Amino acid sequence: MIDNEHTLTIVSTPEDWEVYHNIRLKELFEAKGRIGIYDANRPEERASSNFPLLLKLGGQGIGTTRLDVRTNDTAIIRLVAIINTKQSVGHGRVLADMVENLARGKGVKKLLVNADKMLSVTMRSLAMYGKTGTRPNWLVFPSTRYKCPRGLNN
Repeated sequence: MIDNEHTLTIVSTPEDWEVYHNIRLKELFEAKGRIGIYDANRPEERASSNFPLLLKLGGQGIGTTRLDVRTNDTAIIRLVAIINTKQSVGHGRVLADMVENLARGKGVKKLLVNADKMLSVTMRSLAMYGKTGTRPNWLVFPSTRYKCPRGLNN
């Protein structure tokens, strides 16, 4: 379900970076009691093969993820987040569809979702695939091959 109200932006402007990091900080860290550990300056955020993404609704940022494209036609979706007030109404599905389209456009043949079973926000976002019956056969989750040792990448 992709519509004209949602846009997916590769984060590049200072304003978009601020919104991107604020959503991730609030929804994936602070909401889970993980205070003081989020690092907005990790070098992989700006690696040329990684694409920090901001989902906008009516021009306002409501969701984030990062698509990391690897050289073997594989990509990894990391840290999916939708702001609390917009969760459970289909925005995650829109984000997933848009990220899939972006990945296909970059020649990706296998899409992995990096998830930590301890992160209920991430697991809810993954569960939407099962609920909607639209999980593509090229999407594999959770990714254990690329999981960060502490279980959370940012």
